[in-house]
Amino acid sequence: MRSDKQYLGVERSLQRAWAKGAGLIDEEFERPMIAVVNTYQEFSPENIHLRQVGEAVKAGIRMAGGTPCEFNTFHVTDSETFASVGMRYVLPSRDLVADMIELMVEGHRFDAMVLIGSGDKVVPGMVMAAARLDLPAIMIYGGPTRAGIYRNRKVFLETVYDGVGEHLLGKLSQKDLKGLEDNHFPFAGACDTATSGNTAGIYTEALGLALPNSGTLPAGSNFQLRAAKYTGMRIMELVREDVRPSQILTPESFENAMRVGLAVGGSTNMVLHMIAMAKEAGVEVDFDTWDRLSRDTPTLVKLAPSGPWGVTDLGDAGGVPAVMKALGNLIYPGTATVSGKTAGELVRDAEIQNSDCIRGRRDPVEPDGSIYILKGSLAPGGAVVKASGVARDMWDAVLPARVFEDEEGAIEAVRGNRILAGTCIVIRNEGTKGGPGMREMLGATSALMGAGLGNSCALVTDGRFSGATHGPAIGYVTPEAARGGPIALVEDGDPIRIDLADRRLDLDVAPDVLSERRSRYTPPPARVTRGYLKHYSETVAPASDGAVMPR
Repeated sequence: MRSDKQYLGVERSLQRAWAKGAGLIDEEFERPMIAVVNTYQEFSPENIHLRQVGEAVKAGIRMAGGTPCEFNTFHVTDSETFASVGMRYVLPSRDLVADMIELMVEGHRFDAMVLIGSGDKVVPGMVMAAARLDLPAIMIYGGPTRAGIYRNRKVFLETVYDGVGEHLLGKLSQKDLKGLEDNHFPFAGACDTATSGNTAGIYTEALGLALPNSGTLPAGSNFQLRAAKYTGMRIMELVREDVRPSQILTPESFENAMRVGLAVGGSTNMVLHMIAMAKEAGVEVDFDTWDRLSRDTPTLVKLAPSGPWGVTDLGDAGGVPAVMKALGNLIYPGTATVSGKTAGELVRDAEIQNSDCIRGRRDPVEPDGSIYILKGSLAPGGAVVKASGVARDMWDAVLPARVFEDEEGAIEAVRGNRILAGTCIVIRNEGTKGGPGMREMLGATSALMGAGLGNSCALVTDGRFSGATHGPAIGYVTPEAARGGPIALVEDGDPIRIDLADRRLDLDVAPDVLSERRSRYTPPPARVTRGYLKHYSETVAPASDGAVMPR
Protein backbone atom coordinates (compact mmCIF):
# COMPACT_ATOMS: atom_id res chain seq x y z
CA MET A 1 0.00 0.00 0.00
CA ARG A 2 1.18 3.52 -0.79
CA SER A 3 -0.14 4.74 2.55
CA ASP A 4 2.19 2.37 4.42
CA LYS A 5 5.12 4.61 3.56
CA GLN A 6 3.15 7.62 4.67
CA TYR A 7 2.03 6.38 8.10
CA LEU A 8 3.78 3.15 9.17
CA GLY A 9 7.16 2.70 10.83
CA VAL A 10 9.05 4.40 13.65
CA GLU A 11 10.18 7.23 11.39
CA ARG A 12 6.53 8.15 10.65
CA SER A 13 5.65 8.80 14.28
CA LEU A 14 5.00 12.51 13.75
CA GLN A 15 2.69 11.79 10.80
CA ARG A 16 0.64 9.38 12.93
CA ALA A 17 0.58 11.86 15.80
CA TRP A 18 -0.83 14.50 13.50
CA ALA A 19 -3.55 12.18 12.16
CA LYS A 20 -4.33 10.95 15.68
CA GLY A 21 -5.03 14.57 16.46
CA ALA A 22 -8.01 14.19 14.11
CA GLY A 23 -9.19 11.05 15.92
CA LEU A 24 -7.55 8.22 13.96
CA ILE A 25 -6.30 5.19 15.87
CA ASP A 26 -3.38 2.83 15.30
CA GLU A 27 -5.51 0.12 13.68
CA GLU A 28 -6.72 2.52 10.99
CA PHE A 29 -3.19 3.16 9.74
CA GLU A 30 -2.75 -0.56 9.09
CA ARG A 31 -5.64 -0.65 6.63
CA PRO A 32 -5.79 0.79 3.09
CA MET A 33 -6.40 4.54 3.30
CA ILE A 34 -9.22 5.46 0.90
CA ALA A 35 -9.82 9.04 -0.22
CA VAL A 36 -13.53 9.85 -0.22
CA VAL A 37 -13.85 12.94 -2.41
CA ASN A 38 -17.15 14.71 -1.90
CA THR A 39 -18.82 17.78 -3.40
CA TYR A 40 -21.17 18.44 -0.50
CA GLN A 41 -22.16 22.07 -0.14
CA GLU A 42 -25.20 23.58 1.50
CA PHE A 43 -26.47 26.00 -1.14
CA SER A 44 -27.24 23.87 -4.19
CA PRO A 45 -29.77 21.03 -4.48
CA GLU A 46 -27.40 18.70 -6.31
CA ASN A 47 -25.04 18.70 -3.33
CA ILE A 48 -27.05 19.28 -0.18
CA HIS A 49 -27.65 15.54 0.42
CA LEU A 50 -24.12 14.37 -0.34
CA ARG A 51 -22.97 14.45 3.29
CA GLN A 52 -25.37 11.55 3.92
CA VAL A 53 -24.19 9.77 0.77
CA GLY A 54 -20.61 10.23 1.96
CA GLU A 55 -21.44 8.67 5.32
CA ALA A 56 -22.90 5.63 3.54
CA VAL A 57 -19.79 5.30 1.36
CA LYS A 58 -17.55 5.47 4.42
CA ALA A 59 -19.66 2.82 6.18
CA GLY A 60 -19.15 0.53 3.21
CA ILE A 61 -15.39 1.12 3.24
CA ARG A 62 -15.17 0.32 6.96
CA MET A 63 -17.29 -2.82 6.57
CA ALA A 64 -14.87 -4.03 3.89
CA GLY A 65 -11.72 -3.34 5.93
CA GLY A 66 -10.58 0.10 4.81
CA THR A 67 -10.02 3.49 6.41
CA PRO A 68 -12.04 6.25 4.73
CA CYS A 69 -10.53 9.74 4.63
CA GLU A 70 -13.06 12.28 3.40
CA PHE A 71 -12.36 15.69 1.96
CA ASN A 72 -14.35 18.11 -0.15
CA THR A 73 -13.78 19.59 -3.54
CA PHE A 74 -16.11 22.24 -4.94
CA HIS A 75 -18.94 22.75 -7.41
CA VAL A 76 -19.47 26.12 -9.07
CA THR A 77 -23.20 25.64 -9.58
CA ASP A 78 -24.20 26.25 -13.19
CA SER A 79 -27.88 26.96 -12.62
CA GLU A 80 -27.12 29.66 -10.06
CA THR A 81 -24.80 31.51 -12.45
CA PHE A 82 -26.71 31.57 -15.77
CA ALA A 83 -26.62 34.88 -17.65
CA SER A 84 -24.12 36.36 -15.22
CA VAL A 85 -20.39 36.98 -14.93
CA GLY A 86 -20.28 34.03 -12.54
CA MET A 87 -20.89 31.60 -15.40
CA ARG A 88 -17.38 32.39 -16.70
CA TYR A 89 -16.00 30.46 -13.73
CA VAL A 90 -17.99 27.26 -14.27
CA LEU A 91 -16.10 25.49 -17.06
CA PRO A 92 -12.67 26.53 -15.72
CA SER A 93 -13.59 24.82 -12.45
CA ARG A 94 -13.53 21.39 -14.13
CA ASP A 95 -9.77 21.27 -14.56
CA LEU A 96 -9.25 22.76 -11.10
CA VAL A 97 -11.34 19.92 -9.61
CA ALA A 98 -9.03 17.43 -11.33
CA ASP A 99 -5.96 19.30 -10.09
CA MET A 100 -7.27 19.56 -6.52
CA ILE A 101 -7.97 15.83 -6.35
CA GLU A 102 -4.49 15.11 -7.69
CA LEU A 103 -2.91 17.37 -5.09
CA MET A 104 -4.80 15.86 -2.15
CA VAL A 105 -4.56 12.21 -3.19
CA GLU A 106 -0.90 12.37 -4.15
CA GLY A 107 0.05 14.63 -1.27
CA HIS A 108 -1.42 12.20 1.27
CA ARG A 109 -0.53 9.06 -0.71
CA PHE A 110 -3.97 7.52 -0.47
CA ASP A 111 -4.36 4.02 -1.86
CA ALA A 112 -7.61 4.51 -3.78
CA MET A 113 -10.49 6.93 -4.34
CA VAL A 114 -14.26 7.03 -4.10
CA LEU A 115 -15.55 10.04 -6.01
CA ILE A 116 -18.96 11.45 -5.03
CA GLY A 117 -19.98 14.11 -7.51
CA SER A 118 -22.84 16.21 -8.79
CA GLY A 119 -22.61 18.79 -11.54
CA ASP A 120 -21.43 18.43 -15.09
CA LYS A 121 -18.02 20.04 -14.50
CA VAL A 122 -17.31 18.23 -11.25
CA VAL A 123 -18.05 14.73 -12.61
CA PRO A 124 -15.78 14.95 -15.69
CA GLY A 125 -13.15 16.64 -13.52
CA MET A 126 -13.28 13.59 -11.25
CA VAL A 127 -12.98 11.22 -14.21
CA MET A 128 -9.99 13.23 -15.42
CA ALA A 129 -8.36 12.86 -12.00
CA ALA A 130 -9.06 9.13 -11.94
CA ALA A 131 -7.48 8.69 -15.37
CA ARG A 132 -4.50 10.88 -14.47
CA LEU A 133 -3.68 9.19 -11.15
CA ASP A 134 -4.60 5.65 -12.28
CA LEU A 135 -5.29 4.44 -8.75
CA PRO A 136 -8.23 2.14 -8.00
CA ALA A 137 -11.25 4.43 -8.28
CA ILE A 138 -15.03 4.26 -8.32
CA MET A 139 -17.68 6.95 -8.66
CA ILE A 140 -21.22 7.51 -7.47
CA TYR A 141 -23.33 10.26 -9.00
CA GLY A 142 -25.37 12.59 -6.77
CA GLY A 143 -28.52 11.79 -8.72
CA PRO A 144 -31.67 13.46 -10.04
CA THR A 145 -34.85 14.27 -8.17
CA ARG A 146 -38.30 13.76 -9.57
CA ALA A 147 -39.84 16.80 -11.26
CA GLY A 148 -41.84 19.22 -9.18
CA ILE A 149 -45.51 19.80 -9.95
CA TYR A 150 -47.30 23.14 -10.21
CA ARG A 151 -50.87 23.47 -11.45
CA ASN A 152 -50.75 19.84 -12.72
CA ARG A 153 -47.66 20.66 -14.80
CA LYS A 154 -44.20 19.15 -14.41
CA VAL A 155 -41.64 21.79 -13.51
CA PHE A 156 -38.16 21.44 -14.98
CA LEU A 157 -35.20 23.83 -14.99
CA GLU A 158 -36.17 25.15 -18.42
CA THR A 159 -39.81 25.60 -17.28
CA VAL A 160 -38.71 28.16 -14.70
CA TYR A 161 -36.21 29.91 -16.92
CA ASP A 162 -38.61 30.10 -19.88
CA GLY A 163 -41.19 31.40 -17.40
CA VAL A 164 -39.01 34.43 -16.72
CA GLY A 165 -39.25 35.45 -20.35
CA GLU A 166 -42.99 34.75 -20.38
CA HIS A 167 -43.48 36.94 -17.31
CA LEU A 168 -41.46 39.83 -18.71
CA LEU A 169 -43.63 39.75 -21.83
CA GLY A 170 -46.83 39.68 -19.78
CA LYS A 171 -47.67 36.06 -20.59
CA LEU A 172 -47.20 34.69 -17.07
CA SER A 173 -48.22 36.30 -13.79
CA GLN A 174 -45.79 37.04 -10.97
CA LYS A 175 -47.79 34.62 -8.80
CA ASP A 176 -47.41 31.77 -11.29
CA LEU A 177 -43.72 32.47 -11.87
CA LYS A 178 -43.19 32.25 -8.11
CA GLY A 179 -45.28 29.07 -8.09
CA LEU A 180 -42.92 27.51 -10.64
CA GLU A 181 -39.93 28.73 -8.64
CA ASP A 182 -41.22 27.40 -5.33
CA ASN A 183 -42.24 24.00 -6.72
CA HIS A 184 -39.23 23.23 -8.89
CA PHE A 185 -37.50 20.92 -6.40
CA PRO A 186 -39.56 18.55 -4.24
CA PHE A 187 -36.36 16.97 -2.89
CA ALA A 188 -32.60 17.36 -3.09
CA GLY A 189 -30.92 16.38 -6.34
CA ALA A 190 -30.48 17.58 -9.90
CA CYS A 191 -33.47 18.63 -11.99
CA ASP A 192 -35.16 15.60 -13.58
CA THR A 193 -34.15 16.42 -17.15
CA ALA A 194 -31.26 15.78 -19.53
CA THR A 195 -29.16 18.47 -17.92
CA SER A 196 -25.42 18.33 -18.33
CA GLY A 197 -25.04 16.98 -14.78
CA ASN A 198 -27.50 14.13 -15.25
CA THR A 199 -25.89 13.37 -18.61
CA ALA A 200 -22.57 13.07 -16.76
CA GLY A 201 -24.10 10.60 -14.31
CA ILE A 202 -25.31 8.51 -17.23
CA TYR A 203 -22.09 8.50 -19.26
CA THR A 204 -19.93 7.86 -16.18
CA GLU A 205 -21.86 4.67 -15.54
CA ALA A 206 -21.65 3.75 -19.23
CA LEU A 207 -17.87 4.30 -19.11
CA GLY A 208 -17.71 1.59 -16.45
CA LEU A 209 -16.57 3.78 -13.53
CA ALA A 210 -19.78 3.45 -11.47
CA LEU A 211 -21.89 0.52 -10.31
CA PRO A 212 -24.71 -0.48 -12.65
CA ASN A 213 -27.93 1.55 -12.35
CA SER A 214 -26.34 4.03 -9.90
CA GLY A 215 -26.28 6.89 -12.43
CA THR A 216 -30.06 7.33 -12.46
CA LEU A 217 -30.99 6.62 -8.83
CA PRO A 218 -33.11 9.34 -7.16
CA ALA A 219 -30.96 11.61 -5.00
CA GLY A 220 -31.01 10.83 -1.28
CA SER A 221 -33.26 7.81 -1.69
CA ASN A 222 -32.74 4.60 0.24
CA PHE A 223 -31.80 3.06 -3.11
CA GLN A 224 -28.98 5.56 -3.50
CA LEU A 225 -27.76 5.14 0.08
CA ARG A 226 -27.59 1.38 -0.35
CA ALA A 227 -25.72 1.85 -3.62
CA ALA A 228 -23.33 4.19 -1.78
CA LYS A 229 -22.57 1.47 0.78
CA TYR A 230 -21.93 -1.05 -1.98
CA THR A 231 -19.72 1.53 -3.71
CA GLY A 232 -17.63 1.84 -0.52
CA MET A 233 -17.41 -1.93 -0.20
CA ARG A 234 -16.51 -2.38 -3.87
CA ILE A 235 -13.54 0.01 -3.73
CA MET A 236 -11.87 -2.35 -1.28
CA GLU A 237 -12.24 -5.21 -3.75
CA LEU A 238 -10.79 -3.02 -6.49
CA VAL A 239 -7.79 -2.34 -4.23
CA ARG A 240 -7.28 -6.05 -3.54
CA GLU A 241 -7.71 -6.91 -7.22
CA ASP A 242 -5.55 -3.93 -8.30
CA VAL A 243 -8.11 -2.79 -10.86
CA ARG A 244 -7.07 0.57 -12.31
CA PRO A 245 -8.94 3.14 -14.43
CA SER A 246 -6.50 2.45 -17.28
CA GLN A 247 -8.03 -1.02 -17.54
CA ILE A 248 -11.52 0.47 -17.81
CA LEU A 249 -11.10 3.73 -19.74
CA THR A 250 -10.33 2.22 -23.13
CA PRO A 251 -11.29 3.45 -26.63
CA GLU A 252 -14.12 0.93 -26.61
CA SER A 253 -15.53 2.11 -23.27
CA PHE A 254 -15.49 5.71 -24.47
CA GLU A 255 -17.42 4.69 -27.58
CA ASN A 256 -19.92 2.83 -25.40
CA ALA A 257 -20.41 5.92 -23.23
CA MET A 258 -20.74 8.23 -26.22
CA ARG A 259 -23.33 5.98 -27.84
CA VAL A 260 -25.37 5.83 -24.65
CA GLY A 261 -25.20 9.62 -24.33
CA LEU A 262 -26.38 10.00 -27.92
CA ALA A 263 -29.12 7.41 -27.49
CA VAL A 264 -30.68 9.26 -24.53
CA GLY A 265 -30.43 12.74 -26.05
CA GLY A 266 -27.82 13.93 -23.58
CA SER A 267 -26.44 17.43 -23.22
CA THR A 268 -24.10 18.90 -25.83
CA ASN A 269 -21.65 19.53 -22.98
CA MET A 270 -20.73 15.86 -23.04
CA VAL A 271 -18.96 16.51 -26.35
CA LEU A 272 -16.54 18.88 -24.65
CA HIS A 273 -16.02 16.73 -21.58
CA MET A 274 -15.62 13.41 -23.38
CA ILE A 275 -12.76 14.90 -25.39
CA ALA A 276 -11.11 16.18 -22.19
CA MET A 277 -11.58 12.92 -20.25
CA ALA A 278 -10.26 10.88 -23.16
CA LYS A 279 -7.12 13.03 -23.34
CA GLU A 280 -6.33 12.18 -19.71
CA ALA A 281 -6.88 8.49 -20.48
CA GLY A 282 -4.66 8.58 -23.59
CA VAL A 283 -7.62 7.92 -25.90
CA GLU A 284 -8.31 9.88 -29.09
CA VAL A 285 -11.77 11.48 -29.18
CA ASP A 286 -12.59 14.54 -31.28
CA PHE A 287 -15.44 16.17 -33.20
CA ASP A 288 -14.99 13.65 -36.00
CA THR A 289 -15.43 10.77 -33.53
CA TRP A 290 -18.69 12.28 -32.39
CA ASP A 291 -19.83 12.81 -35.97
CA ARG A 292 -19.07 9.19 -36.90
CA LEU A 293 -20.90 7.73 -33.91
CA SER A 294 -23.85 10.10 -34.21
CA ARG A 295 -24.57 8.98 -37.76
CA ASP A 296 -25.30 5.37 -36.82
CA THR A 297 -26.43 5.60 -33.16
CA PRO A 298 -30.23 5.82 -32.94
CA THR A 299 -31.96 8.07 -30.43
CA LEU A 300 -33.91 5.64 -28.25
CA VAL A 301 -35.01 7.84 -25.34
CA LYS A 302 -36.66 11.26 -25.59
CA LEU A 303 -35.61 12.83 -22.30
CA ALA A 304 -36.87 16.26 -21.26
CA PRO A 305 -36.53 19.02 -22.39
CA SER A 306 -36.85 17.48 -25.87
CA GLY A 307 -39.31 14.81 -24.74
CA PRO A 308 -41.66 13.66 -21.97
CA TRP A 309 -39.36 11.43 -19.92
CA GLY A 310 -37.38 12.40 -16.83
CA VAL A 311 -34.06 10.83 -15.85
CA THR A 312 -35.78 9.09 -12.94
CA ASP A 313 -38.24 7.60 -15.49
CA LEU A 314 -35.21 6.31 -17.39
CA GLY A 315 -33.96 4.71 -14.19
CA ASP A 316 -37.36 3.07 -13.61
CA ALA A 317 -37.27 1.77 -17.19
CA GLY A 318 -33.99 -0.07 -16.61
CA GLY A 319 -31.41 2.70 -16.64
CA VAL A 320 -28.09 2.67 -18.44
CA PRO A 321 -27.80 -1.15 -18.71
CA ALA A 322 -31.19 -1.28 -20.45
CA VAL A 323 -30.17 1.45 -22.91
CA MET A 324 -27.02 -0.53 -23.68
CA LYS A 325 -29.17 -3.63 -24.18
CA ALA A 326 -31.38 -1.72 -26.61
CA LEU A 327 -28.30 -0.57 -28.55
CA GLY A 328 -27.39 -4.21 -29.15
CA ASN A 329 -24.28 -4.85 -31.21
CA LEU A 330 -23.36 -1.14 -31.22
CA ILE A 331 -21.99 -1.73 -27.70
CA TYR A 332 -18.59 -3.35 -27.17
CA PRO A 333 -19.39 -6.24 -24.79
CA GLY A 334 -15.86 -6.94 -23.57
CA THR A 335 -15.15 -3.66 -21.80
CA ALA A 336 -14.37 -3.90 -18.08
CA THR A 337 -16.35 -2.09 -15.38
CA VAL A 338 -15.82 -1.41 -11.68
CA SER A 339 -18.58 -3.92 -10.91
CA GLY A 340 -16.28 -6.78 -11.88
CA LYS A 341 -18.57 -7.66 -14.79
CA THR A 342 -18.04 -6.75 -18.41
CA ALA A 343 -20.43 -4.49 -20.26
CA GLY A 344 -21.73 -7.55 -22.07
CA GLU A 345 -22.50 -9.32 -18.80
CA LEU A 346 -24.36 -6.26 -17.50
CA VAL A 347 -26.35 -6.08 -20.72
CA ARG A 348 -27.22 -9.77 -20.49
CA ASP A 349 -28.67 -9.22 -17.00
CA ALA A 350 -30.50 -5.99 -17.92
CA GLU A 351 -34.23 -5.68 -18.56
CA ILE A 352 -36.11 -2.98 -20.43
CA GLN A 353 -38.98 -2.26 -18.06
CA ASN A 354 -40.72 0.38 -20.19
CA SER A 355 -40.46 0.11 -23.96
CA ASP A 356 -42.30 3.43 -24.38
CA CYS A 357 -39.42 5.16 -22.58
CA ILE A 358 -36.54 3.06 -23.97
CA ARG A 359 -37.38 2.29 -27.57
CA GLY A 360 -35.81 -0.46 -29.64
CA ARG A 361 -33.54 -0.05 -32.66
CA ARG A 362 -36.38 -1.16 -34.94
CA ASP A 363 -38.60 1.63 -33.60
CA PRO A 364 -36.26 4.46 -32.56
CA VAL A 365 -37.25 8.00 -31.68
CA GLU A 366 -34.83 9.08 -34.42
CA PRO A 367 -32.63 6.93 -36.66
CA ASP A 368 -29.47 8.80 -35.69
CA GLY A 369 -27.94 10.33 -32.58
CA SER A 370 -29.24 13.44 -30.87
CA ILE A 371 -26.07 15.49 -31.34
CA TYR A 372 -24.82 16.65 -34.73
CA ILE A 373 -21.41 18.07 -35.60
CA LEU A 374 -21.80 20.81 -38.19
CA LYS A 375 -19.03 22.15 -40.40
CA GLY A 376 -18.89 24.85 -43.04
CA SER A 377 -17.60 28.32 -43.77
CA LEU A 378 -18.88 29.72 -40.47
CA ALA A 379 -17.49 26.80 -38.45
CA PRO A 380 -14.53 25.30 -40.31
CA GLY A 381 -13.41 23.54 -37.13
CA GLY A 382 -16.90 22.38 -36.26
CA ALA A 383 -19.97 23.34 -34.25
CA VAL A 384 -22.41 21.33 -32.12
CA VAL A 385 -26.20 21.20 -32.09
CA LYS A 386 -28.70 19.02 -30.25
CA ALA A 387 -30.73 18.10 -33.33
CA SER A 388 -33.41 16.32 -31.31
CA GLY A 389 -34.50 19.69 -29.91
CA VAL A 390 -34.83 21.44 -33.31
CA ALA A 391 -38.19 21.64 -35.07
CA ARG A 392 -38.08 20.09 -38.54
CA ASP A 393 -38.95 23.33 -40.33
CA MET A 394 -35.72 24.82 -38.98
CA TRP A 395 -33.49 22.02 -40.23
CA ASP A 396 -32.93 23.80 -43.55
CA ALA A 397 -33.00 27.58 -43.28
CA VAL A 398 -31.24 30.72 -44.43
CA LEU A 399 -31.63 33.47 -41.84
CA PRO A 400 -30.27 37.03 -41.57
CA ALA A 401 -27.75 37.53 -38.79
CA ARG A 402 -28.22 39.79 -35.80
CA VAL A 403 -24.86 40.07 -34.08
CA PHE A 404 -24.12 40.55 -30.39
CA GLU A 405 -20.77 40.71 -28.62
CA ASP A 406 -22.06 39.02 -25.46
CA GLU A 407 -25.07 37.12 -24.13
CA GLU A 408 -26.43 40.05 -22.12
CA GLY A 409 -26.84 42.15 -25.28
CA ALA A 410 -28.85 39.40 -26.96
CA ILE A 411 -31.10 38.88 -23.92
CA GLU A 412 -31.79 42.61 -23.69
CA ALA A 413 -32.75 42.75 -27.37
CA VAL A 414 -35.10 39.78 -27.10
CA ARG A 415 -36.83 41.09 -23.99
CA GLY A 416 -37.07 44.53 -25.58
CA ASN A 417 -38.99 43.04 -28.55
CA ARG A 418 -36.18 44.02 -30.93
CA ILE A 419 -35.75 40.58 -32.51
CA LEU A 420 -37.93 39.52 -35.44
CA ALA A 421 -39.03 35.97 -36.17
CA GLY A 422 -36.75 34.33 -38.71
CA THR A 423 -33.54 35.86 -37.33
CA CYS A 424 -30.24 34.11 -36.63
CA ILE A 425 -28.89 35.59 -33.39
CA VAL A 426 -25.09 35.41 -33.38
CA ILE A 427 -23.39 35.73 -29.98
CA ARG A 428 -19.60 35.82 -30.17
CA ASN A 429 -16.63 36.42 -27.91
CA GLU A 430 -18.04 33.83 -25.48
CA GLY A 431 -15.59 30.99 -26.24
CA THR A 432 -12.95 29.47 -23.99
CA LYS A 433 -10.47 32.27 -24.67
CA GLY A 434 -12.74 35.19 -25.50
CA GLY A 435 -15.34 34.74 -22.78
CA PRO A 436 -13.24 33.74 -21.08
CA GLY A 437 -14.70 30.52 -19.74
CA MET A 438 -17.22 29.62 -22.47
CA ARG A 439 -20.47 30.50 -20.73
CA GLU A 440 -23.67 28.52 -21.26
CA MET A 441 -26.27 30.52 -23.17
CA LEU A 442 -29.40 29.25 -21.39
CA GLY A 443 -30.37 32.81 -20.57
CA ALA A 444 -30.54 33.67 -24.27
CA THR A 445 -32.34 30.52 -25.37
CA SER A 446 -34.86 30.83 -22.54
CA ALA A 447 -35.51 34.47 -23.44
CA LEU A 448 -36.28 33.34 -26.98
CA MET A 449 -38.61 30.61 -25.74
CA GLY A 450 -40.39 33.00 -23.41
CA ALA A 451 -40.86 35.46 -26.27
CA GLY A 452 -42.36 32.76 -28.49
CA LEU A 453 -39.37 32.89 -30.86
CA GLY A 454 -37.76 29.61 -29.84
CA ASN A 455 -38.72 27.71 -32.98
CA SER A 456 -38.48 30.55 -35.50
CA CYS A 457 -35.11 32.05 -34.54
CA ALA A 458 -31.75 30.30 -34.45
CA LEU A 459 -28.95 31.05 -32.02
CA VAL A 460 -25.34 30.55 -33.10
CA THR A 461 -22.45 31.12 -30.69
CA ASP A 462 -18.85 30.29 -29.91
CA GLY A 463 -20.09 29.76 -26.35
CA ARG A 464 -21.98 26.64 -25.28
CA PHE A 465 -25.39 25.53 -24.12
CA SER A 466 -26.95 23.90 -21.09
CA GLY A 467 -28.47 20.44 -21.26
CA ALA A 468 -31.78 22.18 -20.59
CA THR A 469 -31.53 24.11 -23.87
CA HIS A 470 -34.07 23.40 -26.58
CA GLY A 471 -34.66 24.86 -30.02
CA PRO A 472 -32.21 25.58 -32.87
CA ALA A 473 -29.22 26.44 -30.69
CA ILE A 474 -25.80 25.89 -32.28
CA GLY A 475 -22.74 26.25 -30.08
CA TYR A 476 -19.03 25.51 -29.90
CA VAL A 477 -18.45 27.39 -33.19
CA THR A 478 -14.76 26.77 -33.86
CA PRO A 479 -12.47 28.64 -34.26
CA GLU A 480 -14.03 31.10 -31.82
CA ALA A 481 -13.98 34.83 -32.50
CA ALA A 482 -11.06 35.44 -30.12
CA ARG A 483 -8.95 32.96 -32.09
CA GLY A 484 -9.72 34.61 -35.43
CA GLY A 485 -12.63 32.43 -36.51
CA PRO A 486 -15.06 33.57 -39.24
CA ILE A 487 -17.71 34.23 -36.59
CA ALA A 488 -15.68 37.36 -35.71
CA LEU A 489 -16.42 38.76 -39.18
CA VAL A 490 -20.21 38.32 -39.27
CA GLU A 491 -22.22 41.52 -39.65
CA ASP A 492 -25.92 42.26 -39.18
CA GLY A 493 -27.94 41.04 -42.14
CA ASP A 494 -25.42 38.45 -43.37
CA PRO A 495 -27.18 35.26 -44.54
CA ILE A 496 -26.50 32.30 -42.24
CA ARG A 497 -27.29 28.95 -43.85
CA ILE A 498 -28.25 26.08 -41.53
CA ASP A 499 -28.56 22.61 -43.08
CA LEU A 500 -28.84 19.94 -40.39
CA ALA A 501 -29.51 17.11 -42.82
CA ASP A 502 -26.21 17.86 -44.55
CA ARG A 503 -24.64 18.88 -41.21
CA ARG A 504 -23.48 22.26 -42.43
CA LEU A 505 -23.26 25.78 -41.03
CA ASP A 506 -22.28 28.41 -43.59
CA LEU A 507 -21.81 32.16 -43.81
CA ASP A 508 -23.05 33.16 -47.28
CA VAL A 509 -20.70 36.08 -47.78
CA ALA A 510 -18.21 36.33 -50.63
CA PRO A 511 -14.57 35.51 -49.75
CA ASP A 512 -13.30 38.89 -50.96
CA VAL A 513 -15.77 40.68 -48.67
CA LEU A 514 -14.61 38.59 -45.71
CA SER A 515 -10.98 39.32 -46.59
CA GLU A 516 -11.70 43.04 -46.56
CA ARG A 517 -13.46 42.76 -43.20
CA ARG A 518 -10.56 40.80 -41.74
CA SER A 519 -8.10 43.48 -42.85
CA ARG A 520 -9.89 46.06 -40.71
CA TYR A 521 -10.94 43.78 -37.85
CA THR A 522 -9.75 44.75 -34.37
CA PRO A 523 -10.26 42.22 -31.57
CA PRO A 524 -12.09 43.59 -28.52
CA PRO A 525 -10.02 44.18 -25.39
CA ALA A 526 -9.71 41.31 -22.90
CA ARG A 527 -12.59 41.22 -20.44
CA VAL A 528 -10.42 39.94 -17.59
CA THR A 529 -6.98 41.33 -16.82
CA ARG A 530 -6.09 39.61 -13.56
CA GLY A 531 -6.65 36.45 -11.56
CA TYR A 532 -7.34 32.88 -12.60
CA LEU A 533 -9.51 33.74 -15.60
CA LYS A 534 -6.67 35.78 -17.10
CA HIS A 535 -4.39 32.76 -16.82
CA TYR A 536 -7.18 30.55 -18.19
CA SER A 537 -7.81 32.73 -21.24
CA GLU A 538 -4.09 32.77 -22.08
CA THR A 539 -3.54 29.02 -21.82
CA VAL A 540 -6.82 27.10 -22.36
CA ALA A 541 -7.29 24.95 -25.45
CA PRO A 542 -10.15 25.51 -27.92
CA ALA A 543 -13.50 23.78 -27.42
CA SER A 544 -12.69 21.32 -30.20
CA ASP A 545 -9.72 20.15 -28.08
CA GLY A 546 -11.84 19.73 -24.95
CA ALA A 547 -11.08 23.15 -23.42
CA VAL A 548 -8.29 21.52 -21.42
CA MET A 549 -5.53 23.31 -19.58
CA PRO A 550 -1.88 22.51 -20.37
CA ARG A 551 -0.21 19.82 -18.30
